[in-house]
Amino acid sequence: MKRICLLGAAGALVLILGVASALAATPHASKGGKKSKTPSTITTKVSCASSLTLQVAPGDTDVTAAASDGTQMGTVSCNTGKGAAWESFTTDDSGDLTGKWQSWFNTGSVYGTFALTPDDNGPPSTTSTFASASYTGTFLIKNGTGAYVHATGTGTMSCSTNDSVHFKCKQSGKVTLPAPTTSGNKKKG
Repeated sequence: MKRICLLGAAGALVLILGVASALAATPHASKGGKKSKTPSTITTKVSCASSLTLQVAPGDTDVTAAASDGTQMGTVSCNTGKGAAWESFTTDDSGDLTGKWQSWFNTGSVYGTFALTPDDNGPPSTTSTFASASYTGTFLIKNGTGAYVHATGTGTMSCSTNDSVHFKCKQSGKVTLPAPTTSGNKKKG
């Protein structure tokens, strides 16, 4: 019986939220073809921690901890701010977890995809540790809304769970956004 890979989905969501907040809060560098006073993009490092919970599937009355696909929701806390997170996931035959995620902050949302691989592919060490699992993998930021429109980025993540329902994840990566535009207009007196 394969372990639930819900943890990976939660981690992806947290990472995404953190990246979006970091982009909006702290620019670090710009990249572009020409050197100018105004960078064309801003790339920011971000680190986040998230807590996600497996949601009750449509038509069910309780959470199925061993589900091979599903939805998780929760919170994310990053070096740049806090927000809400959502992800949907599917577990393949090898136990790898893939899915989509989205995180919401005060100024917009960020979304993308993730892929997680179980760290512990062996059998449980005891009958009380069957639901415990850990995962590592990567995430991709595809776009965003509001302040995060045209956001892109990548990073790594790690997640763990003691019960295959509640997940704790840590994410680290970089997010790139178009540089804010400035107006050449002066205030009228």
